[in-house]
Amino acid sequence: MKTRAILPAAALLAALAFSPALVWGDEESELNDLPPAVQKTAHQQVGTSKIEEVEDTFEEGQHATEVEYRENGQKMAVVIAKDGTLIQKEHRLSPSETPDAIKKSVATLYPDGKITHIKEVEQKDVKFFELSVKTADKVHQLKLDPAGQPLARH
Repeated sequence: MKTRAILPAAALLAALAFSPALVWGDEESELNDLPPAVQKTAHQQVGTSKIEEVEDTFEEGQHATEVEYRENGQKMAVVIAKDGTLIQKEHRLSPSETPDAIKKSVATLYPDGKITHIKEVEQKDVKFFELSVKTADKVHQLKLDPAGQPLARH
């Protein structure tokens, strides 16, 4: 009798070991658990691209959902309000891909600063860059327009 009880448990453990989606969760399944309006906007924006991560976030003063995906090899994300409204679309860049105007502005604002994170953001048909700049004593958050002019400093 004990053998019968052990075999189903062993089979279940083996199935879980070879099915990571059952253990860690499938991002598409996480998306399908969200409100229908969020799902609809996400699918419209992401299309057939593979979803890499779905997470809660806080943007523009409201709780939202961020969906990360890859589009033509580029790291992208969309931030969607709970009512399905697209808040923003993001193109995640590596610091080496920073446009020259942005590099020049950072060098002027923080001569000893190093860009550690950068993304190009499109929000309500306005494009800008959000970036983190590390100096010796602090990490600065910047929003710069495409010409490198500050929109807001935190």
